[in-house]
Amino acid sequence: MQREGLYLVDIIEAARKIASYLDGVSPEVWAADSMRRDAVVWQLSIIGEAVAGISDETRDSTPEIPWKLIRGLRNNVVHRYFSVDWKIVHTAATVNVPDLERQVRDLLQHAYPDLFERLQEEESRVSSDPS
Repeated sequence: MQREGLYLVDIIEAARKIASYLDGVSPEVWAADSMRRDAVVWQLSIIGEAVAGISDETRDSTPEIPWKLIRGLRNNVVHRYFSVDWKIVHTAATVNVPDLERQVRDLLQHAYPDLFERLQEEESRVSSDPS
């Protein structure tokens, strides 16, 4: 299903945005920067919504990806925003999300090679854009 491949692309793109928001950011800056935290939470919610679009067949064939935990994190940061433990979110964003990106990239490459190729072309174009 091509739609599922697009959800995988959404996960990768959100993970890359999170990485860019946190590149070189100390835990102290993270703790003090509500705009950055909001941006990361938004991308985590996108990841969680995209995960909801992944088929049971794909989830079952990739048990190394913690699909339920990802969705659970999204639900916690969205529905319990005012009581979120920001240290946990920071760890998820800096440790778990990069792992997830690698796993989803591998899945996309094998299950949807055409989308993987387009994603690589887009990333190459963006990284070579001087602006």
